[in-house]
Amino acid sequence: MSRIGLIAGSGRFPIYFLQAARKNGYEVYAAAIKDEASPKVFELASHATSIYVGDFQKVIDFFVDAGVKQIIMAGRIPKTVMFESLKPDERLAEFLQKLPAQNDNVLLGAFISEFRKEGIEVCDSTTFLSFLLPEKGTLTKREPNEREWADINFGFDIAKQIAGMDIGQTVVIKDRVVVAVEAIEGTDAAILRGGELGQGNITVVKVARPRQDKRYDMPTVGVDTVEYLKKAGATCLAFENKMTLLLDKDEVVRLADEAGIAIVVI
Repeated sequence: MSRIGLIAGSGRFPIYFLQAARKNGYEVYAAAIKDEASPKVFELASHATSIYVGDFQKVIDFFVDAGVKQIIMAGRIPKTVMFESLKPDERLAEFLQKLPAQNDNVLLGAFISEFRKEGIEVCDSTTFLSFLLPEKGTLTKREPNEREWADINFGFDIAKQIAGMDIGQTVVIKDRVVVAVEAIEGTDAAILRGGELGQGNITVVKVARPRQDKRYDMPTVGVDTVEYLKKAGATCLAFENKMTLLLDKDEVVRLADEAGIAIVVI
């Protein structure tokens, strides 16, 4: 049986990958991040170990010892961990000191290079999961209205510029005004902040980077996203086709329809 590795963060994405990998006949070796990864990772993986974010050498040893040559990274790891709880091992501490910056593209790109030194290739995170990348079109019963379309068109280019600078991938728009921009706090917190500042009736636009590397940090929409949209009083969500993972589509659409939120793939 072929082997593949998984570094699992939080959310449903790692679960989808595990289910698809098993269906395709793969034995999955999973390194599950403590306090982030779902317990289901241990149920579904052929072999699993628990790691802290700073356990870089432990992760490498786990895959090398198992003879794993290919891995994927799936699930969220809060960026704020860099300031809150990161305890890097000796290899990671030395590695971080050499970096010119610690934004996503630099940091994750350097991780990929380190894995390659050990004979491990980081693969496209959508491996086995291309069916989760929706095509263009409105998913909900309600189409965006004229005001929402104006905000989508206004916000898309701005979101692309922000993403290109590796700041974030989401902007919150109201009446063609940028109300909030995602940064280190993540999409959900940006949506809530945008709802508070805009006092509801906001449109959320989520995009991929202009040269998105599918090996890491793919934009993702799921049930949690809709819950935060509801809390923020958002009326519309737009995200980019073929470059955004949509998890639990049927439930996402059902919840959005109940809340009167338009969701459109652009």
